[in-house]
This record gives sequence, structure tokens and C-alpha cells, in this order.
Amino acid sequence: MKKYFYYLCMGLAGMLFLNSCEEDDDIRVSEVPKVVMNTFDTMFPNVDRAEWEKNRGYYVAEFWYVNAVVEAWFDSKGTWRMTETDLGMSLANLPEVVQTAFNGGQYATWRVDDIDKYERPNETFYLIEVEKNGQRDRDLFFAPDGSVLKDEVDRDGKEVTPDTQF
Repeated sequence: MKKYFYYLCMGLAGMLFLNSCEEDDDIRVSEVPKVVMNTFDTMFPNVDRAEWEKNRGYYVAEFWYVNAVVEAWFDSKGTWRMTETDLGMSLANLPEVVQTAFNGGQYATWRVDDIDKYERPNETFYLIEVEKNGQRDRDLFFAPDGSVLKDEVDRDGKEVTPDTQF
């Protein structure tokens, strides 16, 4: 019985170890290149604390800024590539023209699950995730002028990155 218990504990410990390694993208601030930190500090001078990770070759800082959770993406040369701002679930957090476009569209009666604003060097867009019972969730990408850039079935956890194309 003791032998069985020992193997059970070792198996559980091994699973916990492997699980923690699988999701360990986090890095220490000391591992972020100085050129990346300089760009970050210039863009977000009042941020006291950020959590850093390495994601698809980019350095990503997640932090609280102007009452929102923000992720800023930088390449290894310190060039800012993208900022994602979590706008919550309220359409009121969107520009009026985007609200109007959404409310006049075919998904106006669907429940809004999440809204994010994405800023890149040459573009800004909004992602509104919607859901409705009996339907597949949708991801709706809007330009700041309210035009729909893309309407697709939910990306099932696929994140938007600086390299995501429309």
C-alpha cells in the first residue's frame, strides 16, 4: 500500500511539474533587453509594475494603465509592434461610430462577451467577441470608422498578434 501511495504521489508531482513548464512563458524584468525596456518606459512612463513574457518571439508586457489591462508587444530590437487594451464588455467603451455600426449589424441582438482595442504603428481596430445560444461564437473586427474588417467564427483561443493579417 505504501508503495502504491508513493507512486501515486510521484505521478502527481510529475504532472504538476510538466504542467508548470508547459505554460511558463513568463520572464523576469532582468531578462528583457534594455532597448525593449527603454521603449516601454518611454511609451508608458507611469507604469510601476508590469509582468513580462516572451510570446512568438516578441516581448510582451502586461500591466494596468488608465483603468484598463493592457498588453504591449515589442520586438527584440525594442520596436513597439502592438498594444492590446481590454475594454471589458460594454459597448459604451467603444467610439460612437463603432457602437452605431455594431448596433445596426446582424449581431446586435447577440451578447457581447469581450471587447479589445488593438493599436499598431499604422492601424487601429476593435475586436468584439459575441455569442448567442445555439450559434457559434463570432469575432467581429471593426475599423475606427465603423466598417467591418472581418467577421469570423470565434478563433478558439487564437490570439491577435502583431503579425495577424486581415
